[in-house]
Amino acid sequence: MEIPALKEISLSVKEGEHISIMGPSGSGKTTFLNILGCLDKPTSGKYFLDNIEVSSLTDDELSEIRNKKVGFVFQTYNLIPQLTVLENIGLPLFYSGFDEATVREKSLQLAEIVGLKDRINHRPSELSGGQQQRVAIARALANDPVIILADEPTGNLDSKTGEEIMELLVSLNKKGRTLIVVTHDTKIASYGKRIIQMLDGRIINED
Repeated sequence: MEIPALKEISLSVKEGEHISIMGPSGSGKTTFLNILGCLDKPTSGKYFLDNIEVSSLTDDELSEIRNKKVGFVFQTYNLIPQLTVLENIGLPLFYSGFDEATVREKSLQLAEIVGLKDRINHRPSELSGGQQQRVAIARALANDPVIILADEPTGNLDSKTGEEIMELLVSLNKKGRTLIVVTHDTKIASYGKRIIQMLDGRIINED
């Protein structure tokens, strides 16, 4: 018996928009985000990202799209504990084949953007949760993505630090980045210009 995770989803997101996606556990938010981020492929329907139909691409092609066009920010940060701040930020650049000097130069620029230039040689265990999330945001920006996808980016943070992280993401959005945030927190959702509410795999409301 098949149980569809998403049903009759139809959504257009303009370049530079900031959208919040809300819904209870099991409503399909994470599945939807995984499709938007090319981590999963829909079993039917079409998905266009930056004018490319990605729903029919191979796994290798999806991996290339993810690397070039999508920046991910997760609730759990997903940093590599053995690496420094600078090394964590530069990982996407390293895997894209940039030389060491370029990786370091761009990683330093990104560390400065997120306010961590004085922490570049620290490891994740030496940072606060908010600082670790800033590293994750810098890493998400490394390959100059067209879209930033954030899955509960403030979920492990206190309210004050969560607001700082959202203000950082909003500032990036104001500079032209498309931002989609999945959250259960109405205050965090209110930062978005559009709020999409999901239930049982469907979009039930759009404010």
